[in-house]
Amino acid sequence: MRFLYKALRSPNFWRVLKPLVCLYVSRERNRPFTLWVEFLCWVLGEASKRKRPVVWINSFFPVEFVYGLGAVPFLPELFSAIVAYFNWTRGPILKGSSLLSTDVCSFYRCAMGLLDYEVLPTPDLIISCSQICDGTKAFYEVLSHRMGVSHLLLDVPYRKDKRAKAYIKDQLIEIFEEARRLLDLRTPVEELKRSLEIARGTESVMREVAKLRRAVPAPFPGSEGMSYVAGMSFWSLGSERGLRFFEALRDRILRRVKERRGYLPEERFRVLWLHHIRPYYPNPIVSFLNEKGVAIAYEEVNYPWWPVPRGDDPFEDLAEKICANPWGGPIEGRIELVERLVEDYRIHGVIHFSHWGCRQSTGGAMVIGEVVKRRGIPYLILPGDGADPDNYSPGQTMTRLQAFLEVLQQRWRFMRV
Repeated sequence: MRFLYKALRSPNFWRVLKPLVCLYVSRERNRPFTLWVEFLCWVLGEASKRKRPVVWINSFFPVEFVYGLGAVPFLPELFSAIVAYFNWTRGPILKGSSLLSTDVCSFYRCAMGLLDYEVLPTPDLIISCSQICDGTKAFYEVLSHRMGVSHLLLDVPYRKDKRAKAYIKDQLIEIFEEARRLLDLRTPVEELKRSLEIARGTESVMREVAKLRRAVPAPFPGSEGMSYVAGMSFWSLGSERGLRFFEALRDRILRRVKERRGYLPEERFRVLWLHHIRPYYPNPIVSFLNEKGVAIAYEEVNYPWWPVPRGDDPFEDLAEKICANPWGGPIEGRIELVERLVEDYRIHGVIHFSHWGCRQSTGGAMVIGEVVKRRGIPYLILPGDGADPDNYSPGQTMTRLQAFLEVLQQRWRFMRV
């Protein structure tokens, strides 16, 4: 296994693997998924070549900023999710847990273990954002000291007023200049503007996708929305490959909507999935919902919440975007988002996946539940872990899902979808 892990750092590995894997996945006739695989092989291959600097970022730092620098972005949390998909996280998490507190999110502990296995591309710089995840700063600071790599932190305040936006903008300018100095880059601001222009075009397509997914029956599975679609949203925004992916996704969903064809043979109920992730290791949650005709009509992570850019200042636009994030700041912002999603996607029930270690999400689960239940919508808090299969209780999970299904049937017993 260690030999395989080390092979992942070779550019030749990704060059050989890319056409083989893409040929295999293309048999499913899922063009967006094929583009996702192509993107992964490309970005990991670029990181292995070392021709451009590699910048590690967390999921909530705007990745278009890194493309605008002329660097290669790498997101350890997302790579951990990919490893979990293949059910390979036990060893890395065990190793990471000996280096970090077990209170830390399993995605970070997995990444720390993978780093010890010498799997991950070595960063030339680390940039992180304090927004939402309270473990981010500590994790990347530990990595910075462990690897002897500079760490630039974007400090996002709790409030979202004009002073907060100005504070974020000033930091972004400083980070851009400092990153160029540390990486010995002479990238002009025009490159950042170009990256943001591509990102805004992609975001426009993502809004189209979100609107198309309001259709009944649900044309696209939310389980896939929380895997490779969310992965592309976090990792590819600002790149031409990201734009092509979301255009292909839009076209695929549009065909299904025109045909009035859902992704399930028979859709009985539509649920909204809250939180950014789901369990990525093999588990029966999605198959159970599918068998019972419960469609994950939409997922919180993919809602296009960012504002339309208004000016020619890239730092101003990025500051506006960061401040607009409904998961940062007072919980009223997230409540407003959930109510909008319930209405727009004709939701019959809400599942809040409470991932171990994600305090910013689980801390508000009860408050959100009260709001949802006041609307007469069944609500389930589903505790679990997105990356660690040993922190998953299959019996309790399936019991909760079965009870939730019974509540849905009772609540909507006279309804026809």
